[in-house]
Amino acid sequence: MNTSQLALVAACCAVLTLLAIVLFVREVRGRIPDPTKPTSQLSGRIQRAKAELPETWQQRWRHLVTTAAGVALVVWAWTGWPVHGLIAGAAVLGLPYILYPGTAARQRIERLEALGQWLNHLAGVHTAGISLPQTIRTSAKNAPAPIAVNVRALADRLRTGMEAQDAFAAFADELADGVADHVVLLFQSHAVYKGPGLSDALEALATTIHQQAADARDIEADRASVRKASRMVSLVICIVVAGCMLNDAWSGWYQSPVGQLVLAGLGAAFAWALNLLRRIARTEPDPRLLNPLPHSPNVPMGGAR
Repeated sequence: MNTSQLALVAACCAVLTLLAIVLFVREVRGRIPDPTKPTSQLSGRIQRAKAELPETWQQRWRHLVTTAAGVALVVWAWTGWPVHGLIAGAAVLGLPYILYPGTAARQRIERLEALGQWLNHLAGVHTAGISLPQTIRTSAKNAPAPIAVNVRALADRLRTGMEAQDAFAAFADELADGVADHVVLLFQSHAVYKGPGLSDALEALATTIHQQAADARDIEADRASVRKASRMVSLVICIVVAGCMLNDAWSGWYQSPVGQLVLAGLGAAFAWALNLLRRIARTEPDPRLLNPLPHSPNVPMGGAR
């Protein structure tokens, strides 16, 4: 390797190291989000990634990020090549997602059940003469755990004077599920027309959501074997790739600037293939009925379809 190539590698390493340090410090320090302000696209993706892990792993998220960063730096220093370190760090960070491919589906079912419970609670709390925002603020303290954070954020938005329509739409964006959109459409309709019979409508919708949750549980039970096979295939592939990378005869060619670029492309393709296996083993939420708000990290701007 000549001097110019070494300088290029050193510059890339310096930039990547600085970026990793900034992101690491930001994640370790943590932030207290303001519920009245929209989340950034990056924050939204990180939150959704964390939400797909079991609760114990969510609580250890900072430890997971710290370990992944440490492994990346150690492998980088040991091999002398940055892409080797990045792939090793990404493997550590992605391991929990390979081990628990069905977490997102289980959490969605729990959210649906919690949503139905919350609607039943709203129907019991709501009485004539009390507005829907007041009812929601009253119910926030007793919201079921799977959606407690979202309900409290909704109550905070309503308490701080945010327009009810926008507050409800933000709530729908956070849950990002067509079933939740049905709830928000009911809220938005009542906020405009303020007609009678809200309690009956809430109870009827709660019954429907509970039935959808029960059906989803039956489907997830049938998909358990698919998830098990996906997990085993992903683990075997990871072990084979790790063994190949530890074999100098196979990985020696990648210890060059061009080899690093090729290895980065192969690593990206490998990650895409593992993500495809994970997507095959997961159940997607119902299609959205509402377009996200312009500031939402989920997708394009717009209103109701």
